[in-house]
Parts: sequence; structure tokens; C-alpha cells
Amino acid sequence: MSQIDVIKERVQYEQLLKESSSNHILKGEYLIRDSHPDMKEVLGVEAKATITNKEILGDKVMVEGLLNYTMFYLPKEEAISENASRKIHSVTFTEKFANYIELENDEHRVICEVECDIEHIEANLINERKVGIDGVIELKWEIYRSGEFEYVKDVEGKEDIQVLKKQEVLNGVKGEKEIELVGKSMMKVTMDKPEIEDILNCSMNLHKKEIKIGEDKIYIGCYCKIEVLYKGKDTSDIMTLQDDVYLSKEEELVGITNEMMSSMNMDVNNSEYTITADDLGESRVVNLEFVIKGKVKVFSKEKIELIKDAYSPTMNMELNIGNHEIGIVQGSANNESMVKDNIYLKNENTKIEQIISVSGSAAITDKIVENDRVKIEGIVKVNVLYKAMDEEDCYAIVSGEIPFLASAEIKGAKEGMDIVVKASLENIDASIEANTIAIRATVITSSKVCHKVNKEWVVDIVDGGDEKKEKKASITIYVVGAGDTLWQLAKKYNTTMEELTKLNDMENPEELKCGEKLIIPGRAIF
Repeated sequence: MSQIDVIKERVQYEQLLKESSSNHILKGEYLIRDSHPDMKEVLGVEAKATITNKEILGDKVMVEGLLNYTMFYLPKEEAISENASRKIHSVTFTEKFANYIELENDEHRVICEVECDIEHIEANLINERKVGIDGVIELKWEIYRSGEFEYVKDVEGKEDIQVLKKQEVLNGVKGEKEIELVGKSMMKVTMDKPEIEDILNCSMNLHKKEIKIGEDKIYIGCYCKIEVLYKGKDTSDIMTLQDDVYLSKEEELVGITNEMMSSMNMDVNNSEYTITADDLGESRVVNLEFVIKGKVKVFSKEKIELIKDAYSPTMNMELNIGNHEIGIVQGSANNESMVKDNIYLKNENTKIEQIISVSGSAAITDKIVENDRVKIEGIVKVNVLYKAMDEEDCYAIVSGEIPFLASAEIKGAKEGMDIVVKASLENIDASIEANTIAIRATVITSSKVCHKVNKEWVVDIVDGGDEKKEKKASITIYVVGAGDTLWQLAKKYNTTMEELTKLNDMENPEELKCGEKLIIPGRAIF
């Protein structure tokens, strides 16, 4: 019967294998609905891409998504002669897309995280009923290996078993949760504005995202800024309605504590709106329902005690040592950057009368890890719908890109480590400034620095056989050499650190001096 009782624990981890991006080309032709007038000029197009499914198929990851286009155009003159309110129109198109990410031969049991951004989009008039849309989607993906390892935490049994422990900092995946938030908004048009004839666009932006971790639970919250662009009835004016809806939810996640780290991604997954009449029977109410979906993951970064070495002075023991490459999250940080610049019109002679709406998105173009710091470069892509003075076709859209820089301190970060950065647009405003459009935006960047380490630790301890170690009656005088430790000497001569400390009346057993003489009871057995 074994005299050893080994206590083991398991740790689950995720290791970042690689992080990169790939492009998906968009190219298509679309017919506008019969209910819409003929096109004279395409003003611009906005697009939103959403990942709907991802699946690992052998050595590939299949990514499926949905594209929603909103294209703005000016109708032909004969179509607007009877009603000036039809000065601008919009039409929506929906299209599915699919792409594949190649995996390496050793990338098994992987987790793939994918986000998509519209890198470029443009619409071109083919004829009065058909438009061509070309663009590029950038798929940003991270491949993680999911694994677990077992280690010996402690050993019990025979009373004289000596144990040397060490501390390691490890990241473990403590839990993850799919989240879904449902929001509603009812926006009313005041009597000083025209009632609604048609909605041109409805945009939503999540901001002030927050996650709080408690004992066995998580709290998620965010604001959703809504902007509805509509055509006023019996007028050429384009109007806007705005709302900012707060959503929150508490979810149970057993085993987590408030000292742990977290990551969260979420986006508007689906939305529907309807125009209804107010008490006077006028179309002045917009009812909007939307669904936000996302994922929360909670990691621990804790110091654990595990066995580095063990022996018994009177019994043979065999230690099985394992070697593991694991991923470590060095740290994470959020940074808020103010972005300011001006967008110039193509025609300098055009005078801006009014800015109708502004939308945008943030993208990362470069990232660098330095000692205790990360540096980030990115751009804010901006689209502005404005009204010009004294123009026959008074509405127009101008686009531009504004660069920004950001940095964050992450203790322990070093050159060569991996970094994952995500950017989100917190808010964006536009104003007229000397016949240019001044853009003011706030960008939130979230950085996570990771690296790989090889670790060795004891994975099992077994009885080394029935042969017993026997001490001899002699005493050894040992001269301490360079690099000697009390643990090594006690193990070699089948004694204990406590016995050596007491016999040699040592005040500081942790520091042995080279040349120092020690009395060791018994004799080494080889």
C-alpha cells in the first residue's frame, strides 16, 4: 500500500496562438424598389457588417455574416417636381457573406474570435434603377488554444516527507457567458417640426460600456445612442430624432470574484422600427426595438502554490516532471483619446448651410509593445450629411479619415509580447468651421498584452519502491560550495532542513556562505 497521498488540481487556460486580419471583397449590383423614384445621383452609402456564425471545419474556420447597406441618392427632376419633400431618398439592401480562415496543422481545440469592420465602401450609379456597390470588409481574428493541465499542489502521507513549494502566476478561464440585452425607445416629434413622411436611416452606437464583477455574478451595462434621420412631410427639410437608452443586466457566473479580469464584446444584433400616429393622428412617433448580443469572459490572475521538489529521508520517491507551454495575460488597460480635425469639401466654393448628421467608426492601423507601455495608431472614418446653400441639389455627403494616437501603461509589458487592441467610437460631433467641417470624437481603446511561457512542475509523485533508506552513524563535515542551498544538502544527505538548521545553530538558513562548514548527520547514500 502506498504511503503517499498526492493532492492535485487542474487549471484551464487559453493561449493566444496568433492574431491577424484578412480582407473580404464586396462587389454587387442592386435594383431599387419600384416604389422609389429613378436615381439621378448617388450621394453615398453606409454599411454595417455583423458576424452571424462561425464554425470550425477541419483545418478551416468558416465565418458567416450579414451586410446591411443604406444608400442615399437624389431622384431625377421629374420625380420631384410635384413634391419638394422627395429631395433625397434612401434604400436598404441586405446581403450574406462567408469567408474562411486557414488553420495550421498544430492548431487543434482552438477558439476563434472574429470581428469585422468596413474598411472601404462606395456606391456607383449604373443606371436610373441600378446601383453598384464595391467595398472591402476587414476580418480581424484571434486564434486561441483551449487547454488544461494538472499539477501536484501538495503531498501527504508519511510524516517525514519534505516538500519544497514555489509560487507561479497563472491565468485561468473561470467562466464565460453569452449575453443578450433587449432595448426599446419611443421617440416623439415635437410640434415645431414637420411630421414624418419617411425614415431615411436609423443608426445606433453603443457607448459607456461597463462590466462589474462580483462574487459569483457579473453586471453588464451600456448606453445605446440612437439617431433617426427622416424626411419631413410637405417640406424639403431632413430632420433628426435622438435618444440615449441605458441597458443593464445581471448574470450569475459561479466561481468568479471581484479581483478577476474580464473581457467583453457586444454589438447591436438586430433592430426594428415602426412609425405610429400621435393623439392628433399625425405621424410623429417612432417605436424602436433592438437586441444587443455579446460575450463576457472572466479570467483569474492569481498566485498558486505548487510543488517544486519533494523527498523523504527514509523512503524512495519518484517525481514526474511535466513541461507545458501556456499563455499568460500580462495585463490590460483602457484608454480614452480625443480626436480633432477638419474635413474639407471637394468643391471649395460650396457653402455649408447646415450639418444634418454625422456617423463614424474607429479602426486600429498599428500597435507596438514597449517596456511597460503600448502605443496605438488608428483612424476614425467619418461620414457627414450636410445641406449646402444656393445649390440645386442641396444635400450632399462628404467622407474622410482622421488619424489618432493612443498609449497605455501595462506593467511588465515587454517588446516582443503579443498585443490585442480593440477600438470603439464613444461619441462623435460635427460643426461648421470656416466652410470646413470640424470633427470632434472620443475613441476608447482596449489593450491586452499576452505572452507564452514554458513552465516545469511536478505532475505526479509515486512510491519509489520498497527499499528503505538507512542512515549511517557517522557525521559528515561539509564545506559549502557556490550555488549550494540547504534544501539540496538536506535531500542529498537524507536529512531535513530543520535538522541541519538546529544542529548548526543557523540564524539565516536561506543564505549559505561559500566556504562555510556544516555538520551533517549520517552519510549520503548513492
